[in-house]
Amino acid sequence: MKKLYNILRIVCLIVLALPLALAWVPSEVFEGLVPVSLVESGYLHSLFLSFRELSITLVATMLFAMLLSVSLGYISVLSIRVGRGFSNVLNAVESIPSILVALFCYAPVSGYLARHSSAASTTMSLIVFVLAATVTTLPEAVRSIDIPLSDLYNRKYSLSFRSYGFTKQRILAVLMNTALMRNTLKRVAAGILLKTLVLDCSFGFIIQLGFGSYGTPAHLSPGALIAAHRDALFEGGEPILFWLPSIMLITISVAFLLMLNDSKEETE
Repeated sequence: MKKLYNILRIVCLIVLALPLALAWVPSEVFEGLVPVSLVESGYLHSLFLSFRELSITLVATMLFAMLLSVSLGYISVLSIRVGRGFSNVLNAVESIPSILVALFCYAPVSGYLARHSSAASTTMSLIVFVLAATVTTLPEAVRSIDIPLSDLYNRKYSLSFRSYGFTKQRILAVLMNTALMRNTLKRVAAGILLKTLVLDCSFGFIIQLGFGSYGTPAHLSPGALIAAHRDALFEGGEPILFWLPSIMLITISVAFLLMLNDSKEETE
Protein backbone atom coordinates (compact mmCIF):
# COMPACT_ATOMS: atom_id res chain seq x y z
CA MET A 1 0.00 0.00 0.00
CA LYS A 2 2.81 2.39 0.87
CA LYS A 3 4.51 1.60 -2.43
CA LEU A 4 1.32 2.48 -4.34
CA TYR A 5 1.06 5.73 -2.36
CA ASN A 6 4.64 6.64 -3.25
CA ILE A 7 3.99 5.95 -6.94
CA LEU A 8 0.82 8.07 -6.93
CA ARG A 9 2.67 10.84 -5.10
CA ILE A 10 5.46 10.88 -7.68
CA VAL A 11 2.96 10.89 -10.56
CA CYS A 12 1.08 13.76 -8.91
CA LEU A 13 4.27 15.77 -8.47
CA ILE A 14 5.26 15.23 -12.11
CA VAL A 15 1.84 16.32 -13.36
CA LEU A 16 1.79 19.44 -11.17
CA ALA A 17 5.34 20.47 -12.15
CA LEU A 18 4.73 19.66 -15.84
CA PRO A 19 4.48 23.33 -16.97
CA LEU A 20 8.19 23.80 -16.25
CA ALA A 21 9.08 20.87 -18.52
CA LEU A 22 6.58 21.73 -21.26
CA ALA A 23 8.05 25.24 -21.47
CA TRP A 24 11.08 23.73 -23.21
CA VAL A 25 8.95 22.19 -25.97
CA PRO A 26 8.76 24.45 -29.06
CA SER A 27 5.69 26.65 -28.69
CA GLU A 28 4.69 25.83 -32.27
CA VAL A 29 3.65 22.36 -31.10
CA PHE A 30 0.78 23.88 -29.09
CA GLU A 31 -0.42 26.45 -31.62
CA GLY A 32 -3.30 24.23 -32.72
CA LEU A 33 -4.48 23.75 -29.14
CA VAL A 34 -4.96 27.42 -28.22
CA PRO A 35 -7.01 30.27 -29.71
CA VAL A 36 -5.46 31.81 -32.83
CA SER A 37 -5.37 35.22 -31.15
CA LEU A 38 -2.81 33.96 -28.60
CA VAL A 39 -0.49 32.87 -31.40
CA GLU A 40 -0.86 35.93 -33.62
CA SER A 41 -0.34 38.36 -30.74
CA GLY A 42 2.86 36.59 -29.68
CA TYR A 43 1.38 35.79 -26.27
CA LEU A 44 2.04 32.04 -26.54
CA HIS A 45 5.71 32.67 -27.32
CA SER A 46 6.01 35.06 -24.36
CA LEU A 47 4.33 32.51 -22.10
CA PHE A 48 6.86 29.83 -23.00
CA LEU A 49 9.81 32.22 -22.64
CA SER A 50 8.71 33.33 -19.18
CA PHE A 51 8.40 29.77 -17.87
CA ARG A 52 11.72 28.80 -19.42
CA GLU A 53 13.45 31.61 -17.57
CA LEU A 54 11.57 30.66 -14.42
CA SER A 55 12.88 27.09 -14.64
CA ILE A 56 16.44 28.35 -15.17
CA THR A 57 16.06 30.71 -12.21
CA LEU A 58 14.72 27.95 -9.95
CA VAL A 59 17.47 25.48 -10.81
CA ALA A 60 20.30 28.04 -10.63
CA THR A 61 19.09 29.47 -7.31
CA MET A 62 18.55 26.05 -5.75
CA LEU A 63 22.03 24.80 -6.71
CA PHE A 64 23.81 27.98 -5.60
CA ALA A 65 21.79 28.36 -2.39
CA MET A 66 22.18 24.68 -1.47
CA LEU A 67 25.95 24.88 -1.96
CA LEU A 68 26.21 27.92 0.32
CA SER A 69 23.69 26.56 2.85
CA VAL A 70 25.46 23.24 3.28
CA SER A 71 28.85 24.95 3.53
CA LEU A 72 27.67 27.55 6.06
CA GLY A 73 25.70 24.99 8.07
CA TYR A 74 28.74 22.72 8.26
CA ILE A 75 31.07 25.56 9.24
CA SER A 76 28.60 26.86 11.85
CA VAL A 77 28.69 23.52 13.69
CA LEU A 78 32.42 23.10 13.16
CA SER A 79 33.18 26.49 14.77
CA ILE A 80 30.68 27.89 17.27
CA ARG A 81 32.25 31.35 17.18
CA VAL A 82 32.08 31.56 13.39
CA GLY A 83 28.56 30.13 13.50
CA ARG A 84 27.40 32.90 15.80
CA GLY A 85 28.84 35.47 13.42
CA PHE A 86 27.01 33.91 10.47
CA SER A 87 23.83 33.77 12.55
CA ASN A 88 23.94 37.50 13.33
CA VAL A 89 24.45 38.41 9.68
CA LEU A 90 21.72 36.07 8.44
CA ASN A 91 19.29 37.30 11.10
CA ALA A 92 19.87 40.85 9.89
CA VAL A 93 19.21 39.77 6.29
CA GLU A 94 16.07 37.89 7.33
CA SER A 95 14.65 41.02 8.92
CA ILE A 96 14.54 42.72 5.49
CA PRO A 97 11.59 41.82 3.20
CA SER A 98 12.80 39.65 0.31
CA ILE A 99 11.34 41.96 -2.32
CA LEU A 100 13.42 44.84 -0.94
CA VAL A 101 16.55 42.68 -1.04
CA ALA A 102 15.89 42.02 -4.73
CA LEU A 103 15.33 45.71 -5.45
CA PHE A 104 18.51 46.71 -3.57
CA CYS A 105 20.52 44.16 -5.56
CA TYR A 106 19.21 45.59 -8.83
CA ALA A 107 19.94 49.21 -7.96
CA PRO A 108 23.72 49.08 -8.73
CA VAL A 109 23.17 47.45 -12.16
CA SER A 110 20.10 49.42 -13.27
CA GLY A 111 22.23 51.66 -15.49
CA TYR A 112 23.88 48.65 -17.14
CA LEU A 113 20.50 47.05 -17.83
CA ALA A 114 19.21 50.24 -19.44
CA ARG A 115 22.24 50.79 -21.71
CA HIS A 116 22.88 47.28 -23.04
CA SER A 117 21.14 45.00 -25.49
CA SER A 118 18.20 42.82 -24.59
CA ALA A 119 20.25 39.61 -24.46
CA ALA A 120 22.99 41.14 -22.29
CA SER A 121 20.53 42.81 -19.91
CA THR A 122 18.48 39.60 -19.60
CA THR A 123 21.57 37.60 -18.67
CA MET A 124 22.71 40.20 -16.14
CA SER A 125 19.18 40.41 -14.72
CA LEU A 126 19.11 36.63 -14.27
CA ILE A 127 22.47 36.63 -12.48
CA VAL A 128 21.46 39.46 -10.14
CA PHE A 129 18.13 37.85 -9.36
CA VAL A 130 19.72 34.47 -8.56
CA LEU A 131 22.09 36.23 -6.15
CA ALA A 132 19.21 38.15 -4.55
CA ALA A 133 17.04 35.04 -4.24
CA THR A 134 19.94 33.12 -2.72
CA VAL A 135 20.47 35.82 -0.10
CA THR A 136 16.80 35.74 0.91
CA THR A 137 16.68 31.93 1.21
CA LEU A 138 19.97 31.50 3.11
CA PRO A 139 18.82 32.37 6.68
CA GLU A 140 16.18 29.64 6.92
CA ALA A 141 18.16 27.17 4.82
CA VAL A 142 21.32 27.45 6.95
CA ARG A 143 19.29 27.27 10.16
CA SER A 144 17.46 24.18 8.90
CA ILE A 145 20.80 22.43 8.30
CA ASP A 146 22.67 23.80 11.31
CA ILE A 147 20.15 22.78 13.99
CA PRO A 148 19.73 19.05 13.17
CA LEU A 149 23.43 18.65 12.36
CA SER A 150 24.41 20.22 15.69
CA ASP A 151 21.85 18.06 17.47
CA LEU A 152 23.24 14.89 15.90
CA TYR A 153 26.80 15.85 16.78
CA ASN A 154 26.11 16.80 20.40
CA ARG A 155 23.51 14.21 21.32
CA LYS A 156 24.41 10.92 19.72
CA TYR A 157 27.60 10.42 17.86
CA SER A 158 30.36 12.71 19.06
CA LEU A 159 31.65 10.58 21.96
CA SER A 160 31.55 7.26 20.12
CA PHE A 161 33.24 8.65 17.02
CA ARG A 162 35.91 10.40 19.06
CA SER A 163 36.70 7.16 20.83
CA TYR A 164 37.78 5.83 17.43
CA GLY A 165 40.01 8.86 16.82
CA PHE A 166 37.69 10.69 14.37
CA THR A 167 38.25 14.45 14.04
CA LYS A 168 35.32 16.83 14.31
CA GLN A 169 35.51 17.55 10.59
CA ARG A 170 35.27 13.86 9.73
CA ILE A 171 32.43 13.27 12.21
CA LEU A 172 30.38 16.07 10.66
CA ALA A 173 31.10 14.75 7.17
CA VAL A 174 29.77 11.32 8.21
CA LEU A 175 26.69 12.85 9.86
CA MET A 176 25.87 14.84 6.73
CA ASN A 177 25.33 11.53 4.94
CA THR A 178 22.82 10.15 7.45
CA ALA A 179 19.17 9.56 6.47
CA LEU A 180 18.04 12.42 8.72
CA MET A 181 20.34 14.94 7.06
CA ARG A 182 19.50 13.70 3.55
CA ASN A 183 15.81 14.25 4.25
CA THR A 184 16.66 17.63 5.76
CA LEU A 185 18.49 18.65 2.58
CA LYS A 186 15.48 17.60 0.49
CA ARG A 187 13.24 19.78 2.64
CA VAL A 188 15.66 22.70 2.37
CA ALA A 189 15.79 22.34 -1.42
CA ALA A 190 11.97 22.30 -1.65
CA GLY A 191 11.79 25.39 0.57
CA ILE A 192 14.31 27.23 -1.61
CA LEU A 193 12.33 26.39 -4.76
CA LEU A 194 9.06 27.60 -3.25
CA LYS A 195 10.54 30.86 -1.90
CA THR A 196 12.31 31.56 -5.19
CA LEU A 197 9.10 30.97 -7.13
CA VAL A 198 7.19 33.43 -4.95
CA LEU A 199 9.94 36.05 -5.12
CA ASP A 200 10.36 35.67 -8.88
CA CYS A 201 6.69 36.19 -9.61
CA SER A 202 6.27 38.99 -7.06
CA PHE A 203 9.32 40.83 -8.36
CA GLY A 204 8.28 40.36 -11.99
CA PHE A 205 4.77 41.63 -11.23
CA ILE A 206 6.05 44.77 -9.49
CA ILE A 207 8.63 45.56 -12.17
CA GLN A 208 6.03 45.11 -14.92
CA LEU A 209 3.70 47.56 -13.18
CA GLY A 210 6.48 50.13 -13.45
CA PHE A 211 6.74 49.55 -17.19
CA GLY A 212 3.01 49.80 -17.81
CA SER A 213 0.98 47.60 -20.12
CA TYR A 214 3.37 47.82 -23.05
CA GLY A 215 6.82 47.72 -21.49
CA THR A 216 8.86 44.56 -21.11
CA PRO A 217 11.31 44.27 -18.18
CA ALA A 218 14.66 42.53 -18.54
CA HIS A 219 13.56 40.10 -15.86
CA LEU A 220 11.23 37.78 -17.77
CA SER A 221 8.78 36.16 -15.37
CA PRO A 222 5.29 34.68 -15.39
CA GLY A 223 4.50 37.32 -12.78
CA ALA A 224 5.41 40.05 -15.27
CA LEU A 225 3.23 38.36 -17.91
CA ILE A 226 0.29 38.31 -15.49
CA ALA A 227 0.79 41.99 -14.65
CA ALA A 228 1.02 42.94 -18.33
CA HIS A 229 -2.37 41.33 -18.99
CA ARG A 230 -4.18 42.22 -15.79
CA ASP A 231 -6.66 44.28 -17.84
CA ALA A 232 -7.78 41.04 -19.51
CA LEU A 233 -10.13 40.52 -16.55
CA PHE A 234 -12.07 43.67 -17.41
CA GLU A 235 -15.00 43.83 -19.80
CA GLY A 236 -13.95 43.12 -23.37
CA GLY A 237 -10.70 41.42 -22.39
CA GLU A 238 -9.62 37.80 -22.74
CA PRO A 239 -9.45 36.30 -19.22
CA ILE A 240 -7.35 33.39 -20.49
CA LEU A 241 -4.39 35.79 -20.84
CA PHE A 242 -4.45 36.31 -17.07
CA TRP A 243 -5.58 32.90 -15.84
CA LEU A 244 -3.41 30.62 -17.97
CA PRO A 245 -0.05 31.57 -16.37
CA SER A 246 -1.76 31.97 -12.98
CA ILE A 247 -3.07 28.39 -13.01
CA MET A 248 0.28 27.07 -14.16
CA LEU A 249 2.01 28.86 -11.27
CA ILE A 250 -0.53 27.47 -8.81
CA THR A 251 0.14 23.88 -9.92
CA ILE A 252 3.91 24.37 -9.65
CA SER A 253 3.53 25.90 -6.18
CA VAL A 254 1.39 22.96 -5.04
CA ALA A 255 4.08 20.56 -6.33
CA PHE A 256 6.75 22.33 -4.26
CA LEU A 257 4.47 22.34 -1.20
CA LEU A 258 3.92 18.59 -1.55
CA MET A 259 7.69 18.09 -1.82
CA LEU A 260 8.17 20.19 1.31
CA ASN A 261 5.52 18.31 3.30
CA ASP A 262 6.78 14.89 2.16
CA SER A 263 10.31 15.76 3.26
CA LYS A 264 9.01 16.90 6.67
CA GLU A 265 7.12 13.64 7.17
CA GLU A 266 10.18 11.57 6.23
CA THR A 267 12.34 13.56 8.67
CA GLU A 268 9.86 13.13 11.49
